[in-house]
Amino acid sequence: MHTHEAALKYVHANGLRFAYLEQGQGPLVLFLHGFPDNARSYRPQLRAFASAGYRAVAPFLRGYAPTSIPEDGVFDPIALGKDLEALIAALSDDGRALVAGMDWGGTSILTALATAPSSIKAAVVMNTAHPITFQSIRKDPEAVRALFHFYFFQLEGIEAFVNIDDLPFVDYLWKLWSPALQDEDHLRSVKETLRSPGTMAAALEYYRALFNSSRERRLPMNEMTTPTLTIYGSNDPTARHSSKEAPFFKGPYKRVIIPGVGHFPHREHVAEVTRLMMDWFSAHGTASVA
Repeated sequence: MHTHEAALKYVHANGLRFAYLEQGQGPLVLFLHGFPDNARSYRPQLRAFASAGYRAVAPFLRGYAPTSIPEDGVFDPIALGKDLEALIAALSDDGRALVAGMDWGGTSILTALATAPSSIKAAVVMNTAHPITFQSIRKDPEAVRALFHFYFFQLEGIEAFVNIDDLPFVDYLWKLWSPALQDEDHLRSVKETLRSPGTMAAALEYYRALFNSSRERRLPMNEMTTPTLTIYGSNDPTARHSSKEAPFFKGPYKRVIIPGVGHFPHREHVAEVTRLMMDWFSAHGTASVA
């Protein structure tokens, strides 16, 4: 049975109540969003994967309504990786899943690939800087300027600048990062999520948590054997030093840079990116646990 729209469901994982969109039946594929975004970002992929015989699931990340906000206020990459591991355990039949994500969703996946590899059959990570590239970015003024939001969001009281009527900062970042993309309906949905009480504060806290984790060397950087495809938009700042990630991937690995694409490849080039994901999972998603 194939439903035409994704259903909103809930599951408890890693001490939180996660909301997620689900469509289709078959092997489990998880799609993880970033900022400023929500799970609806992947509706085109949910439809395509459901039609192709997958059970496609897109969770709202911790703190993003209607997922609950963690009482301990922890939003670091280790917590994100544990969320993914726990979501796979809660939603899958066999404790394993295919995963795709970008931005913070990509951070969740990179962490889980390093700390819980047996739960992931194959991965697609989009526009996410591997921790090994942080040093290069820090020394590259052009990259720092392009990633200004990361540094801006470290400021005390930053919410007063960002969480204001009609969230112009959200429009600004989408226009800055993906200028060719016209996505008004989806942006309305994103703003609705970020206007939910506590969500914007939680979303901004991710940035401070990553900064502190990096400074305290709490980011796992293990070698990874899970088949992983990384996708970058050529116009996204994460692409600049992305070649440095390669030595960490010891299993099947491929890095694709899509010319003229910005921060949201899965919405800018829907058909191409969906096909890249589908092909990667078809080729590598059925391998047995190493």
